[in-house]
Amino acid sequence: MTAYWKSILTIYNLFLVAISALIVALALGYPEPWNWINQAFGTLQNRWISGGVGVLLAATGIGLMVQSFKTVPETEVVVQESSTGQVVITIPAIKQIVLKAVKLVEGVREARPEVKNSQDGVVVSLALLVNPDYKIPEMTASVQEKVRTMLEEVGGLRVAEVRIKVDDFASKPAVR
Repeated sequence: MTAYWKSILTIYNLFLVAISALIVALALGYPEPWNWINQAFGTLQNRWISGGVGVLLAATGIGLMVQSFKTVPETEVVVQESSTGQVVITIPAIKQIVLKAVKLVEGVREARPEVKNSQDGVVVSLALLVNPDYKIPEMTASVQEKVRTMLEEVGGLRVAEVRIKVDDFASKPAVR
């Protein structure tokens, strides 16, 4: 949740605390809250203002509820945790390691990696543009192995899965 929404939530909660205090005062038999409510709804202009405040509070409540269910994508993966501290690696850095590993395999013209963190380790999804002169099963198996090995050795990461989708074939052989 951003700082903007946190400040809105704080104001919203303060308003709810004030309404709760009014309800408690009414429950204890104090007449003043009834007088305030009668004043708030006593004239047509006050009813319009109170209605506007009610609509604003409802919209704010819905907005806060939507914000609370939004998930923020993880931008880093924990590599190591110890008593001296934590070591993390960012998703863009992992993508660079993946691209470096893919360049080691002949026949791959272009790669577009996506990286997600799961409980079992990193899940890498690759969309490849390949040269049609190479055998796809052997080439993709080599890509999977190189990516897994490089992420484990260079990044110190646990790799759960390397998914490959051959997206297209290159019209000309890759220049190396």
